[in-house]
Amino acid sequence: MKVLFISYHDPYNLDQASGSDYNYLQAVKNNGLDVEVIGPFISSPIWFERIFSRLYQRNGKRYLKHSITTAWLASKAVNEAVEQWNPDVLFTHYPSPLIFYHAGAPCVYRTDSTFYGVERDYPRYGKLALSLEMAQEKRAFQHSARVITHSDWSGQILSDYYKVPKDHIIIYPEPSTLPDHVVPKEINILDWKTLKQPLRLLLVGRDYRRKGIDIAIEVVHRLNSMGVQAELTVCGAHGQADEFVKFVGPFKKSIPEQLDQYVDLYRRAHLLIHPALFDAGPIAPGEAASFGTPTITNDVGGMSTTVIDGISGIVLPKWSPADGYVNAIIELVKNPEKYYGLCQKTRDRYERELNWRVVEKRFGEILHQVVQEHQSMKA
Repeated sequence: MKVLFISYHDPYNLDQASGSDYNYLQAVKNNGLDVEVIGPFISSPIWFERIFSRLYQRNGKRYLKHSITTAWLASKAVNEAVEQWNPDVLFTHYPSPLIFYHAGAPCVYRTDSTFYGVERDYPRYGKLALSLEMAQEKRAFQHSARVITHSDWSGQILSDYYKVPKDHIIIYPEPSTLPDHVVPKEINILDWKTLKQPLRLLLVGRDYRRKGIDIAIEVVHRLNSMGVQAELTVCGAHGQADEFVKFVGPFKKSIPEQLDQYVDLYRRAHLLIHPALFDAGPIAPGEAASFGTPTITNDVGGMSTTVIDGISGIVLPKWSPADGYVNAIIELVKNPEKYYGLCQKTRDRYERELNWRVVEKRFGEILHQVVQEHQSMKA
């Protein structure tokens, strides 16, 4: 089976976009499929698109993430590639190559969130930009035999607002992108996660405001003021350190020494704290789960699929303040057996569905099913 892989980021670079393109390309190869890579396509907005972008920025809004010009050029390149190479199926992470697609081979499209979903919960775009982005997405979905997404929240939006048929929507949570060789084959919860103070909290994220880093800092300060010794490590962003807070990273997974430093953060942490204002479904909870580290978060975006409350962490009500996190953490500190049980269930969930061995098998099955359906329709 021949797969035309349309990349958004460099699919040979594990460090770009949390390794999404890289891991999906590896999944195609590990399923024994013949693959041809096209892209990534460099954004090529023409003069009036650049003018609109500057006007939007002056008003504190974003214009198009994917320009119409880029969509035209990318779609043209894909149409030509399909006609020349005759693949059985296409796969891509973004809409541009499918906007003006007409070559005929079926496509599998993967997205963590739609533009409507982001704008509804965390507004950033102006009305014109949002309308154009949604129009592009709708065109891409119309050309897709399957749409893979990573939360029930996103799946519902695809069905309700984009009218994607429910049997075309595939949902599975974002898996860890840590290489297998750094993930322990088994862990001893009582040895690794001994619940003694100081309590070690970890936050992984680059966007200071959206990832709720200010909330996490308030949480660790309140815990200490209440007599619970705690420390917070923030990986990926920059900020003001103090006696309870330190900032590290970001680290590159492609560099062995940095990868070791990165995974050691998960190994040592008692909890991954993720008080985001919005997140469609981050990769960090899956990475933390590989080391039996539960995540404490809130029910924004796709978080209640990424983290299942009571199974791989604690999911507080949407936009919970610092007090909600403090109370939940103190409850675990007072009940060590509950915490250790949560750690074990978190690791068990990693084994069941938050690793790439499981995902790449399912992904291969999706590609084969789409090809079989297309061939039966042609027969």
